[in-house]
Amino acid sequence: MMRRAVVSLLVTIPLSLPAQAPGMPDGSKERAGLAPLARLVGHWEGDATAMLGPNDTKLVRQFEEVVFGAGSTVLMVRGTGRLKDGNPGTIVYEAAATIWYDASAQKLRMRAHRMEGIAVEPDIELRGDTLTWGFNVMGGRIRYVTVFSDTEWHEVGHFLRDGAPPAKTMEMRLKRSPK
Repeated sequence: MMRRAVVSLLVTIPLSLPAQAPGMPDGSKERAGLAPLARLVGHWEGDATAMLGPNDTKLVRQFEEVVFGAGSTVLMVRGTGRLKDGNPGTIVYEAAATIWYDASAQKLRMRAHRMEGIAVEPDIELRGDTLTWGFNVMGGRIRYVTVFSDTEWHEVGHFLRDGAPPAKTMEMRLKRSPK
């Protein structure tokens, strides 16, 4: 009997507390900071090329799913690339990222994870309909530039090295899918 009363109390207390304690942030700044990226929310699909090395280019069918989470204070992106030739359907690329607006620093932040267990926290910048993000790697820097609209997503990745022309690492052209 006592145990039931304790369980009941533990369930009831959180329900009776105010959703927002006085003086606590309400997420409005974070939602406003992410608002320009709202057009990315949805399902995307299209063709991509991945340059894995000299003379090693893979044709891929790329899928991207973008959703808001945590009261629309974070954008979650999940990408999967499947081979179109060779062994069709084989996953060759899978990544997940979270993007949020850091109200105290007044800037976007990102954390991205790849299926190989690699995680990065790249620099990220939004200007109009162009999202640029990148990070340092051994010997240079990786940079992605994404141009998007309500219906199209075009992204190009480059490896940048001082004194050398940019080397394209990937390119994808996606369309919003009805899924």
